[in-house]
Amino acid sequence: MDGFSIFDSVHIMWLIIIAVFLVFSLYFYHCFSYERQDLFLKSAFWLLLFLEVAKQIYLLVTDQYSYWSPPLHLCGFGIFIIGWHAYFPNRTTATLLYTLTLPGAAIALLFPGWTIDPVGGFLHFHSFIFHALLVVVVAALILEKQLATNFTDIWRSVLFLLITVPPVYVYNAHFHTNFMFLNRPVKGTPLQWLNDAFGATGYLASLAGVIICIWIVLYILLALQKRRHITE
Repeated sequence: MDGFSIFDSVHIMWLIIIAVFLVFSLYFYHCFSYERQDLFLKSAFWLLLFLEVAKQIYLLVTDQYSYWSPPLHLCGFGIFIIGWHAYFPNRTTATLLYTLTLPGAAIALLFPGWTIDPVGGFLHFHSFIFHALLVVVVAALILEKQLATNFTDIWRSVLFLLITVPPVYVYNAHFHTNFMFLNRPVKGTPLQWLNDAFGATGYLASLAGVIICIWIVLYILLALQKRRHITE
């Protein structure tokens, strides 16, 4: 079977499955002891790393490896941020997970960039499962109030982007790739709307504006969660 379209029956089915998986995962994580929660986070990291290694091997074995294959999207970086947080949790890892990994993975699930992959194939399953795990891990930490971050920590994410975006942009320009969607939008997604509205020259600036708006909303929600916890 060929690929799928955004919000067609295949895509909707996956979103429903992921939503159910998310609910059950959050329930069990909430019921786990601290030791089991710690084991869950570390196991999730190793599973994500295994999935990425399996993908790289699959691409090599099937002679599909290309300049598009390295894990240079935000979600690829998310593997290592989760691993860092699982073993050495701190404000930086918490901030990166909350402001970059979570929205990046959630948006990827809503507007997947792997629609051309054959439905039922390895890459099709891998992409949905991989991004679902990213969302589950960060959502579990949020639910249990285990992400120590606030609005003043945004500079950590800005610094991370200042370090990672320039080399990725240069890589894209040199190898004609589009990691982190920096060099052009993906058709049929909100990124295309930005490009249509602001043009190619205003695309990156408008993308930065959207990211800032997402961060503001996320921290408003986090502040409401903290306020609710205090009043309970």
